[in-house]
Order: sequence, then C-alpha cells, then structure tokens
Amino acid sequence: MRLIGPSFKLTIRNFSFCRPLSGIYTKTSINPVNFQLSPPTKFAPKSLLLLSTPSLLTQSIEESIHLYQDNGIQVIAAGIDCMIPNSHRHGVSEMWLDKYIEINDSVKLEERDDINNQPKERDGVHVVKASKNWKNIDSKFSISIHPDLKIDLNLANTIFSTTNLVTLFYFQPSHLGEQSNSGQTLCDLRVTLPADLFKESPKIESKDKWTQLHDSNSEPLIITSCTGNLVKLINKKSAAGFLEQNDRLMSIGSKDTQVFVKIYKKGSNIAQRFKVIAGGGEWGTKANILAISPEAELDVGDRIEFFMLTPEDRFSTTAKFDDASLSHKLTFECSYEERSYGLNNNDDTVVMENVFGCGSENGFMYNNIQHVSAGESISISL
Repeated sequence: MRLIGPSFKLTIRNFSFCRPLSGIYTKTSINPVNFQLSPPTKFAPKSLLLLSTPSLLTQSIEESIHLYQDNGIQVIAAGIDCMIPNSHRHGVSEMWLDKYIEINDSVKLEERDDINNQPKERDGVHVVKASKNWKNIDSKFSISIHPDLKIDLNLANTIFSTTNLVTLFYFQPSHLGEQSNSGQTLCDLRVTLPADLFKESPKIESKDKWTQLHDSNSEPLIITSCTGNLVKLINKKSAAGFLEQNDRLMSIGSKDTQVFVKIYKKGSNIAQRFKVIAGGGEWGTKANILAISPEAELDVGDRIEFFMLTPEDRFSTTAKFDDASLSHKLTFECSYEERSYGLNNNDDTVVMENVFGCGSENGFMYNNIQHVSAGESISISL
C-alpha cells in the first residue's frame, strides 16, 4: 500500500463539455491510492469492463469478486501493460454500462500453456526449470465496439503479480449464458459492447510520431511490381533502393530507427498503415525487395508513402499530459518500451472521468491491421 506523503497531490478531471451517453460511465485512474471500484450513481450498472496494469491486478481481482458477489454485476477484467496517455505503468481504466456485454470465444489459459506440467526432479546433471517460466504466450482480448469496428489487445505478462502468464477473466451472472469459463483464468476472449450505446458512425482519430521520408509535393510513389506483402518495384525502380538512398533516413544512422508505410488503394484516399519488416541486400533477387507487415495485401497501382520513427520519438515519454483530448473517447495506444523498473511513489494521482483506454508494448490491432509504432494511438468517439 502506498503512503501519502507531504508531496502527494490528487487531481480529478471531469470533462463535461460533451454530452455523455446516459448508459455509460468511464474513468481512468493513474497512480491511485487505496484503489476501490465505486459504481456510478447516475444509473444502475449491469456490467463493468476493467483494464488494469499488473501492479494493481491483485486489488482489481479482489474488487471484481466483491462486485460480482455483492451486487450481481457482470465483470470482465484484463491485465494490460499501461494506461493512457503516455504509457503510465500504474493505473486502472473502468467502463460501466447499464446493459450486459456479450461474451464469446473464451479459451482457458491452461488449454494454451503447459503451466500444469510438473517440473523435472534434480539429478545433479541437468538444469531444473522453474515451475513457471517468464515467457510470452499468444493471447488476445478482442473488443467489438461497433459492427464495423474491432480492437484486439495484447495482454501484459503478469507472472510476477498474479503468478499467471496473463490475466484475463469474467464473472457472469447466473441468469446469463456463457457460464462455462466464468471465474476461470483465460488467454483469449471476445466481447461485444452494446451497439446502441455508440453513434452509428463513430469518429475515428489516429495519431503517431512518424516523420515523412519524402516531400509531399514530389512525384507520387506507385507500386509497379509486388507479390503479397512484398514490394519489388516503385515507379519501376528498386523498392529497397528508395530507402537506401534516402538522406533523411540514412542521416540518422541508428539501428533503432523503424520504417513504416501508408498504402492507398487505387482511387482511395484512405490509408492503410504497415511496418517495413525487412528489405534490401548486397546481391541476389531479394536485393530490391521490401517486406512489409504480413497482413498487407498489395496490388500494382497502390500508392505508397514512407515514414520513419526515430529513436528519440520511439523511446521518449516526455510528451505533455494531454488528457483533455481523451474526453468521451475510447483510446488504445502502442506504448513506449519500458526502460526502467519499479514505480515512482512520488507521482501524483490523476483521476480522469469520461476517459477509457490502455496501451500495450506489442501494439494492438484495429480492424485486423497491426499498429505497432511507439506512441501510435486510435481514439473512438462515444
């Protein structure tokens, strides 16, 4: 438990300049002290979607059990890397609803991992593995927000906080379906939020820290040869050569620089965003090829734009705390890589009402497209 020192400061920010929807209440708490789940008073909630950093999972689990047992509230909870904005590592985000959330496709953790296998006995020769290993496991928490809008979140490794590789669970009231895995630790889960709580066409905002690698008024870059996710020729020239000859990119001279692309389908102004995962070489047929994210499906005639994420932008978390821009939105971000360990007990507590979201170091998927650049985010207006 954290002690309140003389420098402790509590800030509560309630953004009310937008009319909130009557059946939903969201709140994000950063560095909370004596954390407790308090249902909203303006309506009787039936469900709670809870996102928690590993540091607060023990309290979150206890609070979830009490809510379910004492109030009969449906609870869905997941352990994630950090809070919005700016990758805060100690916090929770709450979404209370006056309707139930649809639950599907739950998979128990024990069905995916070998956590129940007994460790080998020591024989004096072979190294004995610990009963539980630090490792990553394939896991996915999928949230269908609107019929045409889905977010897939990567879960945090929670082995040091809950002894489970990931923490994901739900408590389902007895009169509802999907009871089989209620109260179980899961590795996969798909939930669907009540559609009538959101606008028919939610406004989507995307942000990133990319630096463009070509002038906007220069000749458009058109893919003239490609296969699947491989770009062979751009404007009938080597695709890899564009990057190798780019002064902006080469002047950085750092292996920590990442390259991304925006792809515009022929006749469309809507950008698809992908990462360049490999490209170039000294010789051979692959020397001119760029490989981008595996989910990309390229066609001849697509327009392509190149961007870089510099080491400074990739690892910097010193951005101004711009929480007002998060009001009445669901926001998901690719968080910054953690460069140190431990919590700063001198950080102030900030409670942001009408704000919901989280971040993951491994990024997230928005409508089956990966978003993996540090500082990149998607916001969905309520």
